[in-house]
Amino acid sequence: MQIKKLKLTNFRNYEKLEAKFSNYTNIFIGKNAQGKTNILESLHILGLTKSHRVNKDRDIIKTGAKYAKISSLINLNDKDVELDIIVSKNGKKAKYNQIELKKLSEYIGILNVIIFAPEDLDLIKGNPQTRRRFLDLEIGQISKQYLYSLLNYKKILKQRNDLLKVMDLNKKEDMMLLDILTDQLIGYLKEIVEQRKEFVGKINKYTNKIYKYLSNSEDNLQIKYLPSINNNYKKEFISKYEYDIITRKTNLGAHRDDIEFYLNNHFIKTHSSQGEMRSSVLSVKLALIDFIYDYKKDYPILLLDDVLSELDEERQNALINYIQNKTQNFITSTEINKINLKKIKNYKIFIINNGEIKESDKNEWKLWFK
Repeated sequence: MQIKKLKLTNFRNYEKLEAKFSNYTNIFIGKNAQGKTNILESLHILGLTKSHRVNKDRDIIKTGAKYAKISSLINLNDKDVELDIIVSKNGKKAKYNQIELKKLSEYIGILNVIIFAPEDLDLIKGNPQTRRRFLDLEIGQISKQYLYSLLNYKKILKQRNDLLKVMDLNKKEDMMLLDILTDQLIGYLKEIVEQRKEFVGKINKYTNKIYKYLSNSEDNLQIKYLPSINNNYKKEFISKYEYDIITRKTNLGAHRDDIEFYLNNHFIKTHSSQGEMRSSVLSVKLALIDFIYDYKKDYPILLLDDVLSELDEERQNALINYIQNKTQNFITSTEINKINLKKIKNYKIFIINNGEIKESDKNEWKLWFK
C-alpha cells in the first residue's frame, strides 16, 4: 500500500496543503515548530482515525476554522481509492471513495500505519494505559472482531461500574443484575485476552531477531503479557464483588492488563539505558511491519518522526536497510546532514516552513539550511 497524494484543509497550522509522494521514501525537513510532525500526525489519523499526540479531536482543527479535513489518494492492491477523514465540533466522519461509512470501525484497517516517535518511549517508561492503548490500536488494525469485542466490553464495563456506584450509594443489593453484567463482560473479556496473547506471541517472534540486527548484539528482547485474570474468570470476579462495590468500579478485566519488556531477562524500565529502550521500542515497531504483512500480504505505511538523527550511524544504516523496498516511509528531521542519504533509494525531500510545503531537488535543501 502507498499514499500517492495528500491534501490537508484547516489541519493544525495548515490552511491548505497538497503533496504527491514517492512510493518509497519521503523526507520532511525544517526547523522546529514548522509543521513536519503535523503531516505525520495527519497520516496516522488517516489510517487509525486517531492522533498519536492528543486525545481530543478538536485540537487538530486550525484555530478559527470550523472543521479539519484529511483527503488522500491511496494505492491498495494495485487499485487507487480515496480516503477522507473530516473532524468538526459535531464529531468525526470517515469516507471511502466519497461514501461515508456508518461506523469508524468499518474504516479502521483499510490503511495500515505504523509510527515511531520520541514519545513512544512511554511504551516502556509510561503507565499501563499507554501500553493497553498500543495493544488496542495495533490489534485493531488487523482484526474487526477485536474492535467489536473491545467496543462491547467497554459498553458493558460502563454499565457494570454504574451499577456498582448505585449499589454502594444506596446500599441496595442487585446481585442478579451484577451477575448478568459480569457474565456478559467475561464473554468479551475472553476474546480480548485471547487475541492479546496471540498478538504478543507473534510479535515476540520478530522483535528479538530485529533487536539483535539493529544493535549488532546477541541480547534477547522479550515482551510479556500480564492479564489481570489468567483463568477461573467468574470465580475471580465473584471474589472481588465486595471490593468492587466499595470502590465503585470493576477491578479486574482487560482494562487492567499490562505488558512488560525484558532485555536478557532484566526489566528494561529499571535496568536499561535510554539507547537500549529506544532500540527496544523501535524493534517492536518494526516487528509490526511483518506482523501486519502476515495478515494483509501487504506492507503498512511507516512513519518515523525525528528518529534517524537520534541513532548512531550503524543503527541508522541497519534501520534503513531493514525497511528499504519494504514499506513506504515518511521521515521528519531537523538535521538532514545526519541522515545517510546514500543509503536511501528513490527518495523525495520536502522543505517545511511556516505551514507551507515545497518539494526540493536533492541539492536545494543544502542551500536552504545554510
